[in-house]
Amino acid sequence: MELTVAEVSGLIAAGVFVLQTLIPLVIPWVLIAFLSQENSIITWTVLGRFLHSSLWPTILSSSTAETANVPWRVFLTSWGQTITLFIVSVAAICSPLGLYTSIEPSDTPSERSFAYVGDTSAFGFGTPARSTGPFTRFCNGACPGASVDEVCQTRGLLEMCNATYETRIPSDLLNVFDEGATAFSPTVSSIFDMQYRMYRNSTDPKSVLTWYTKPDYRTMSLLLLEDSVKLVEGLITDLKDGGIGFRNHTAPTETSLKYGARWEEDILFIEPETQCVPLNLSIHVITPPWNNDQKEFRNITLVDDGGFSNLQRTTPDIARAVNGQGDFDLRDRAYKAAWINNYYTMLFFNLTDPESDDITRVDSSEGEAFDMYEGSSKKFPIGFSSIQTNVDYGAYLDLNTTSARNRTPFHALLNHSNGTATTCGGTTSASPANINSSLIACGLVMGAATRTDGGNNLILDPQTPWRLPLYSCATAMKAVVKTVSLRYNGTGFDALTVQSVKPREYTTPGTVPVWGVEEVYDNTVDTAPPMWGIVGPNATNVEKTIETYNISTLAADRLYLPGYMDPTYPVNRGLTSVPSTTSQNLPGVEFYNQALQMAYTVGVTGYEPEADYSGADSHALYAKWQRLSKTAEGTASIINLIWTDVATNAVVGTKGWGLSATAATQGIPSSSAREKRAVEGGSVSSDANVPITVYGSHIRYRIPFAVPAFVTLGITTLLLGLLIVLLIMRRTGLTRMRSFLESTSVGRILSPFIQPADATRGAEPEPDEKWIKRVGTQKVLITSDTIKMDSEVLEHKRLLPEPEPVPEEKPKGTQPDVYVNSL
Repeated sequence: MELTVAEVSGLIAAGVFVLQTLIPLVIPWVLIAFLSQENSIITWTVLGRFLHSSLWPTILSSSTAETANVPWRVFLTSWGQTITLFIVSVAAICSPLGLYTSIEPSDTPSERSFAYVGDTSAFGFGTPARSTGPFTRFCNGACPGASVDEVCQTRGLLEMCNATYETRIPSDLLNVFDEGATAFSPTVSSIFDMQYRMYRNSTDPKSVLTWYTKPDYRTMSLLLLEDSVKLVEGLITDLKDGGIGFRNHTAPTETSLKYGARWEEDILFIEPETQCVPLNLSIHVITPPWNNDQKEFRNITLVDDGGFSNLQRTTPDIARAVNGQGDFDLRDRAYKAAWINNYYTMLFFNLTDPESDDITRVDSSEGEAFDMYEGSSKKFPIGFSSIQTNVDYGAYLDLNTTSARNRTPFHALLNHSNGTATTCGGTTSASPANINSSLIACGLVMGAATRTDGGNNLILDPQTPWRLPLYSCATAMKAVVKTVSLRYNGTGFDALTVQSVKPREYTTPGTVPVWGVEEVYDNTVDTAPPMWGIVGPNATNVEKTIETYNISTLAADRLYLPGYMDPTYPVNRGLTSVPSTTSQNLPGVEFYNQALQMAYTVGVTGYEPEADYSGADSHALYAKWQRLSKTAEGTASIINLIWTDVATNAVVGTKGWGLSATAATQGIPSSSAREKRAVEGGSVSSDANVPITVYGSHIRYRIPFAVPAFVTLGITTLLLGLLIVLLIMRRTGLTRMRSFLESTSVGRILSPFIQPADATRGAEPEPDEKWIKRVGTQKVLITSDTIKMDSEVLEHKRLLPEPEPVPEEKPKGTQPDVYVNSL
């Protein structure tokens, strides 16, 4: 346990209190060992003050501590002083305990300049310097605002024509999205502030540039075991809920920020939104009877957990969905796909008839198991240490294989199962390139296996039963602006942390972002993925450009991004984590689609991702998948996290305070092209003073620890007030105090019995100097029952003078008026 400064101060005060009590007790105890019973009058006087001012009278209950027959004023004063001194001692110990140091933000923000801070993790080491190559795109012919040059040559009877395209983005179109985002908030990125993390230059025979920047992909690091919002080179990665925010990381340049600073930024996030439903089917297996390195299961059966026996008897609304910008009911879509999957699985096992609108025969009951196949003989392997995702519903049965179809009399109907993911998603490669072709991917998830015998889920014991859950999921991709609270405390990249991430709040309808999405005529969402981004509400001089380029607008707090996921996507875009589109370098319109494909093809035969997301190569990751795949919500998180990891390794943001990439400034020149800014090392820099809240150290106090001090202060105030009143009334004063001091002094009490009988007596005490010379030096023996001077008892040495006789006759029985020493 670590002690605070306040606690140490309290301990010191307690130690001082103990010493203040102990030393005044020890010193008199030691002193009396060297004293005799015979001392001078002045010595007895000093010794009396010294001994009776200690705690010994109270401890030993001597006469000076008696309270019986004592006036109540003296009684209360004696005990009141003791209690007050105790409270003062407690206050001395408790009061320091309330002190603490607090690092707090200042009340008003101050402006500071920002500079780039480089990531020191694997992402920082592996990310190359930003490319200065322009953004390029290739449509099915010339893209909007671009030209095509066709050169024809006649060779004999044939005319050979070669066309070259302007692949750069027109500057005015580029400015609509770039300046629209900046006008909304200077830290919000556009699609032109997104670049592929890895890239290489490639020849391009179709472009007038003859080359283009080609996307590349290599895994920098896996982040799936993290559970926080993490900063990496160029991104804010949310590993709790999924999603990435685009920020080129900068921080205050001043080194005088001893306790750091915080500030808020509006950041553009792209994030997956996933809903899953259980199929209410599960795969049950038994491990092999031998203990070797083989991790494939045996005795594979499909168990009806209600997915067959409780299946809805009529076909749900499974008409092809029309994707727009409304709130998609992703759970409903996932359920529809699950229904189709279960229905065709029932046909496969001949458990029902091909009457989906009115199912009357269901030859299954809850808990019934159906034999499948040996894991080693199938295209969709079921292994101990991995999960799988697949856009091919029914993949666990290999419905498309000849052997599988020969098992059922309804094999011809199984062809319809291929379109389940398309029916759920709604958008296909043939959908138009516009704002309504929103990307929704649907697929099957086989969760991580867990033991059903109560054993340890991380140990593969022989001949043990295991269960693999099955889910249907639907995922949409959306762009949203979030408010990120950042703190910088120290130096370097590690000193920059995210304090919170929350959706940006919009106080009025006029502050909601206006999103724009291209409508690319004569193109599909596959041949020309439309550009998108914020175009308002604060942007100016863009109305004409929006109309020229057929940009649809939407005022909303989020935008569902265009794209598609159907069986043709891997063929058109490739099987890797970045697309293989020729001539195109525009990551902002395609990386999220590619990353979503990777999230829905985990463990699929033929796909060889750069990193393993199934858990086969990481036991810790598989343990995490075991925990998450127990519920539909956790399974949705698996899809979101895999997408987030792929996207984090695929792209990087280039906009930060005072920074952006030069590629964002390079478009087809036009009259509205913005002025080119200073370029150094592939980045555009500009001065930016950012309002930040600086932290400082402040001393604070916890009031409850001050209660004894407040009581002490109240008593002190009361006593001082009473003293002032009594002084004004002349009821007390220094003269009166001196009189009482002398009257209670041992020497002064004895002096009348020692001084000569003819000594002058007065109302005022004799000055100390004269008294000491005349009486104070005389030796007196004091014991418990007598007082002697020169071996003579003082009560026999001198009687006080008799008073003058009174002429009146005394009553009988009265005592003579003679004053004798009471001793």
